[in-house]
Amino acid sequence: MEPMLFPWMLNNRKRPVSMEIAEIPSIKISKLSKPQFKLISFCQRDLAEMCRLIFAYSKISYEDITIYDIKQFLKFKDENEKAGPGDFPMLEWNGKMIHGSDAIGRMLAKMYGLAGAGIYEQAQADTIIGIISNLNHAIIEYTKGAFGVHNIDKEKVYNETFEPGVKKYFTMLEKFASQGPQDGFFFSSGVTYADFAAANMFQLVAILHPELLTEYKNVKSISQRVFALPQLQKYLNSRPSLQEIMEKTRVLKNSHDEKRKMCSKKSKETKVCMLQQMSLSLSHFVKGTEHE
Repeated sequence: MEPMLFPWMLNNRKRPVSMEIAEIPSIKISKLSKPQFKLISFCQRDLAEMCRLIFAYSKISYEDITIYDIKQFLKFKDENEKAGPGDFPMLEWNGKMIHGSDAIGRMLAKMYGLAGAGIYEQAQADTIIGIISNLNHAIIEYTKGAFGVHNIDKEKVYNETFEPGVKKYFTMLEKFASQGPQDGFFFSSGVTYADFAAANMFQLVAILHPELLTEYKNVKSISQRVFALPQLQKYLNSRPSLQEIMEKTRVLKNSHDEKRKMCSKKSKETKVCMLQQMSLSLSHFVKGTEHE
């Protein structure tokens, strides 16, 4: 007679362990023959500079592609189908494309321990990044004019967007900076990508209008500490100065303006020639009808 098995007795019966199932297969990580990261942006010292500082601080190699003009941009788009319709900057990571400086910076910061310690600090760091993004939107038109990218009414743009934007958003940043440790960065845990972003924007505005930043002493201190970090010195000493970037941008713009003038002149000459030909054709037609 077979022994009876009750449901509670089944819980005590153990299934024999199979070594084939228990063994965890080893995973081979393939080494990349090309850089793992490729950062593409329109101009150095834009919002993508925060990402460059993360790479430099973390000693991560990457390919830095800076696009200075529309011709180079169109060539890049033709050669890179994965670029997609998103705005610059963009980061190619193992064949995947991430768009926008905030998203790129946040991802890199989490990967390399620069996002802040704990959920609260990370949320505060993200808030600071949002403030800096709004600041950039407020000053971008004036900055493009100052760098020679666009022709603008500098006085009008300065009064309407640049100065109000600097005062509004640096006041917010100063409040965060004043609440942090007075001998460190925004947070007591150490430097974060928010410090990198704030330092970059402070330096940019200081080049254009340093008189607007005298009230923001704590943000200035953070900026000075960021640019004094030993991990950044090699990169900082090798990157072009803002003056060099501005000069290169102006030269490119002047070159493009000359090309536009030449194209416009040729276009006008072509139109005049076409009108003359049409006029001659019409006169021949009229003469022909008169003879008839």
